[in-house]
Amino acid sequence: MGRPTRPTEAYRDDPDAVSLPEFDYDDAPEISGMPPAYTDDATAAPRRLPRHMPPTASPRNTDTTQLVLGKPVNVVKGVQILVGDSRYDTDPVYLEEGIREFADVAPTPMILIMGSHTETVRRGDKKEKNHITDFKILLNLEQYLRNNYDTDDTTWMDLRTVENSEKAYRGGFMKSRAPGFKQDLEVGIPKPELKEWCHRYCAAPSKLRIFRLDRTVTGLDQTLLKNRIEGLIRSTNYRGHISITFPVENRAVDIYTSTRINEWRLKTWVRWLFCLTFLWLFAWPYLFFATKRYAVVRAEWPFSRADAAGRKAYTTLSEEQWFERWRVGIRRLVLDRYQGDASDEHLAGVIARPEDPPMPGQIRTGNQGVDAAVGLLQTGLRVASDVHRGGVFGGSTQAGWGGDF
Repeated sequence: MGRPTRPTEAYRDDPDAVSLPEFDYDDAPEISGMPPAYTDDATAAPRRLPRHMPPTASPRNTDTTQLVLGKPVNVVKGVQILVGDSRYDTDPVYLEEGIREFADVAPTPMILIMGSHTETVRRGDKKEKNHITDFKILLNLEQYLRNNYDTDDTTWMDLRTVENSEKAYRGGFMKSRAPGFKQDLEVGIPKPELKEWCHRYCAAPSKLRIFRLDRTVTGLDQTLLKNRIEGLIRSTNYRGHISITFPVENRAVDIYTSTRINEWRLKTWVRWLFCLTFLWLFAWPYLFFATKRYAVVRAEWPFSRADAAGRKAYTTLSEEQWFERWRVGIRRLVLDRYQGDASDEHLAGVIARPEDPPMPGQIRTGNQGVDAAVGLLQTGLRVASDVHRGGVFGGSTQAGWGGDF
């Protein structure tokens, strides 16, 4: 059995995946009820390995179509949607093997660094504000989830099922806890493992079902990285608005039952037809209540993990080590007003440059006297502009770039 290639960002039904306007399932009231009956009546058949699709390139690609097992499937917001393999519907052994294969594919955690400002322009008697993006840098952290950077190593990945006291989709249209459980109160009943959940899913009578595998990143100190990166950007005298987020690609796999309704609900033209003709007013309630969802399994990929004494062990390197390795490259990309993906190889090439680029708006001629004179002139122009707009000295007149005006 060969290893699958990489497929393609909390369970929440994606609005595009259900073909209809978004409904916030997380706000649905709690319910209780037994999931479909468990059965051991399963026959193992020779397994056909799924041909996994490559992931979407970045969070900017929110809706694509690819081929899996020779059939077109959708990739919506980083979630791979599989429909058309009927063996997943009825063969629990086949389903379990497929889930384990998908779990061996790591999610793709990213850092999206954005800087922006607004410019006010006058058009006749009116003022308009334009939103300007100064830089937009996307960094990929996937390789730091593999032990010693080994792309075939999955020893740190932990495949878990939800706890009985945890609210999740357990074969219904709303989240619920296991029967007899309230919050963290335990009653001594062991939680179902992956094998049992696969049997329950395949034994369920509903024709419309979705089984989701979540891929999560654990042990990453996002607050530390955000503070370090923001401080680095401010050190360039940047005065604009900074946004640092942590999107995740390859964050989940949805397996839909192979029914005609599920195939049609994922087609773009069908979604548009239902929206334009307002047929969604009738179809959406039916799909919402008829679709039984299972979001009970997650593959946890740690950036770090702590032992019983609270000591952290890192898969590759720590957040501080990562920041020190790439801080010069990130700083220079900010000064370059770079917009796009920045791989480790790209960052290494940027770091290899002999010096930092000039601060945006500055002129570097190589002659110190000329550069000083130009800098003084630019400062004077900023002061004059600030006074013209009614500004205050010591505010926007300070040296810097990317500020609102």
